[in-house]
Amino acid sequence: MSNRRDAVLGGTLEAARLLKQMKAREIIEQHGGRIDVFAVIVQLGVPLLFKPLDGLLGAYIPKPSPGILVTTERQLSIQRYTAAHELGHLFMGHRGSLDDETIVRRSPFDGRDYDQNELAANAFAAMFLMPDWLFNFHARRQQWSSESLHNPTIVYQMSLRVGTSYEATCRVLERHGFLDSSLSDRLLNVQPREIKKRLLENYEPPTWRPNVWVLTERDSGTVIYGEPDDLFIVQLREHSGAGYLWNLDQVKEAGFNVVSDQRIMPSPESDIGGAVERILTAQSQQACRGTMDFVEVRPWDPDDAMTRMSFSYEFEREHGMARTARQKAHVV
Repeated sequence: MSNRRDAVLGGTLEAARLLKQMKAREIIEQHGGRIDVFAVIVQLGVPLLFKPLDGLLGAYIPKPSPGILVTTERQLSIQRYTAAHELGHLFMGHRGSLDDETIVRRSPFDGRDYDQNELAANAFAAMFLMPDWLFNFHARRQQWSSESLHNPTIVYQMSLRVGTSYEATCRVLERHGFLDSSLSDRLLNVQPREIKKRLLENYEPPTWRPNVWVLTERDSGTVIYGEPDDLFIVQLREHSGAGYLWNLDQVKEAGFNVVSDQRIMPSPESDIGGAVERILTAQSQQACRGTMDFVEVRPWDPDDAMTRMSFSYEFEREHGMARTARQKAHVV
């Protein structure tokens, strides 16, 4: 058992050391987002390739020179966890490793024993992608309290912002002390598909695999990192009683499929002329990146903006050479 504890502690400490070395916290505080594990691997000068792998999620190949492979056959959160796992092997000087589905099914914190190097690499991946300060950063930005994390929808939105699966997010929130074990178990009993159905209400996408982002004015200035078929729900307060309307035309112009655009009126008990809630739901239809700049204006006076909201998005999949490496080498 002491060997197990040593392996988990070693992976955790090495993850913290690399995060500090790469100045990850300073980057997040300035730009927001998630730990960009692909960019870290490239910055360390390690070849990173994405390709179909038969029966594997990823591999760390130490000789003749270190390199990392990640499958193209799984969703982004699994690719990120796999890359972080392989980075753990590399950073801790482990032997080569061919890793299958078991790396995402076993938790380094559940008390079970398995290969010490795999324990350490899993602990490294979890703590590298989900340090406690990253959860705190997003909670502050979104104004989520500790009680907010009792809500599976909020935890799901947190998982999207840190770039990990809902299950992994629940387990590491418990590890950091944000949740107790009973609450974590209750959250894990809720399937992401149920959360997506609740968020999309009457709209049913062709498949429930895509993620569903909920964006508000608190997300202004951030970057949304998703996949080509992800959906996003923009929720904005609109002062239509004073003649101000949100101009959301850019969504269609950017090639997104708008599946719903509605206004929810305030309750009769609210002040007359109070803000209504504008809710637009759209889905990306192809790999794309760009910026949405929304303004709340009177149609007859477009220069007089009451409120602005903007966010950038990258809905793309990795293939071949890592995108960060291609950009660095000026390769399309």
